[in-house]
Amino acid sequence: MKVFIDNNTGYLNDYHFKSLCLLYFPAEKFPEQDSSSCSVSFTLNKTANGLRASASVVSPYGNSSAECGEEDIIFTIPTAGEDIAAAVTGKAFLKAGEKLFGFLPPWGYLTGLRPVKRARYYLERGFRENKVRRLFENDYNVSSEKTSLSVRTAYSEIKLLSSITPKNCGVYVSVPFCPTRCDYCSFVSYSNNKLFRLIPEYLERLANDIKRTGSIIKETGFVPVSVYIGGGTPSFLSEEQLRFLLCAINKYIPMDSVREYSFEGGRPDTLTAQKLGIIKNGGVNRISVNPQSTCQRVLDAIGRKHTVEDFFKAASLAMKCGFSTVNTDLIAGLPEDTFDTFSKTLDDVINIGFENITVHTLSIKNASEIKNEYGAFDPVGRLARECVSYAGNTLTERGYDPYYLYRQKRTVGNGENTGFSLCGHESIYNVMMMEESSTVFACGAGAITKLVSVDGTRIERIAFPKYPFEYLERDDGIGEDRIHLFLLKG
Repeated sequence: MKVFIDNNTGYLNDYHFKSLCLLYFPAEKFPEQDSSSCSVSFTLNKTANGLRASASVVSPYGNSSAECGEEDIIFTIPTAGEDIAAAVTGKAFLKAGEKLFGFLPPWGYLTGLRPVKRARYYLERGFRENKVRRLFENDYNVSSEKTSLSVRTAYSEIKLLSSITPKNCGVYVSVPFCPTRCDYCSFVSYSNNKLFRLIPEYLERLANDIKRTGSIIKETGFVPVSVYIGGGTPSFLSEEQLRFLLCAINKYIPMDSVREYSFEGGRPDTLTAQKLGIIKNGGVNRISVNPQSTCQRVLDAIGRKHTVEDFFKAASLAMKCGFSTVNTDLIAGLPEDTFDTFSKTLDDVINIGFENITVHTLSIKNASEIKNEYGAFDPVGRLARECVSYAGNTLTERGYDPYYLYRQKRTVGNGENTGFSLCGHESIYNVMMMEESSTVFACGAGAITKLVSVDGTRIERIAFPKYPFEYLERDDGIGEDRIHLFLLKG
């Protein structure tokens, strides 16, 4: 897509304008040399009446344009500068898009990863709920459905975070290996025999970093409340390797105050009764078993190398092990999925008895095998939107509440990813990580330690090398010096 920007205000950057384009054109990319038939032109200027923006769209679907000025908006909460610039530009683009496609994106012109953070910010500062709702619907053009979802999720987050102190932290341990790679996947995970031979050496290095991280946690006075083993597919490890990893975590990380110890089982074809017993005996109290769909046609279409029967078997085994919470993940908008097959998947996981259900919307990344030839990126994305809406309504009726939410770029139907939970089965780690409210120490290839200052105003990230072989070759440590320097600043 070609994007032309005329902006002399000093507000907003090119990235913001390009992110707006993805609201209606999620499949588009922005290379320097682009022969796309789509183009969007933005202007943002200062006038006598304040900031004014225009947006013009030229596309195979037709052409349209619209304007919006500061004088056209009655702001719910007094605002200035960049927020006004975002409002007039966003509303101008939405008007142009609505003329072209006949609908408004459900999240209005919000483009960030964390829309709920806005709702929580105002609710925590004493703003009444009706004013926050008006802010979302009027100022941001968010639909009433997504506004309600944001407010409900914000209340859940406030409740969960109320018991977290500035000295509480989370710990993340990365196992970036999978038996095979699903076509939609863009995570740092590896699935070939050459890399599998690295696992023993990888675990030795990982255990050493866990030890060093545990020492830093003790030295700095942090108190872990959550430990999360993710990937990849950690359950791909052998029984002996699982024992080794769990032993290292339990030995070196202060576990006395840990409320939740989570293990991402993920692929059901990697879970056996023996492995689940090892995981449970290792102290883990939360585990995930993820089908993404219980329709075999859909699983085949996305290259997910397990059967529906594999999922039901693994779910049954996990339920019998006595974990306090068993989570599952679904994805709306997958190739070959229909409303009927998606709704059956949702009914299946509810009937199994999962206490925690995360509903994702398909987001197609550059690194994934799924491309637009599946037709997933129609501008309206009606099917994905209907499935996500159905999931939210059904889960609410069955007693599940939303407790964390995030959005991604290039998401089918302009949707979101939401964690739903029965009361008492929420994941503190997910909220801490997504809302950037607490420090999270991380170990392993591709893992990122996130340091959050006591007052929440400063965040610093320390990343391990992305790939396992780089992780093994480089000895950059866990960033002890940077951690100490950050903490010295308060």
